[in-house]
Amino acid sequence: MSAVKKLTDCEQQLRDQCKHIAESISDELKKADKETIGVCPASDFMEDVYDIEWITHKDKTYKSARLMVAGGGPNIWVNLQTKKVEGYWWGDYYEYNFVDNIGLNDYLEEIYDI
Repeated sequence: MSAVKKLTDCEQQLRDQCKHIAESISDELKKADKETIGVCPASDFMEDVYDIEWITHKDKTYKSARLMVAGGGPNIWVNLQTKKVEGYWWGDYYEYNFVDNIGLNDYLEEIYDI
């Protein structure tokens, strides 16, 4: 019988934050808002982004991006190429999958050339 490792408060907070961010991107209700009333949840999400790492093709056209959504405590990135929220805190790492239901990738592709 193997012992189950109890998570520290920091590890649990990192997991909870990553999960919350992934769920906010995967939210079907926001997808419905975008389709029915034209609200752009991606632009709302981008208001809390600290940094963007652009991922480009060899010809410098848009391929994808990584968005820094938390820093200084845990560092949390939304990786649109892998569809994962990646959280780092000291030696801890956690990732959580998401579905881009708010149109982040489309939004970033549109603003890349601006």
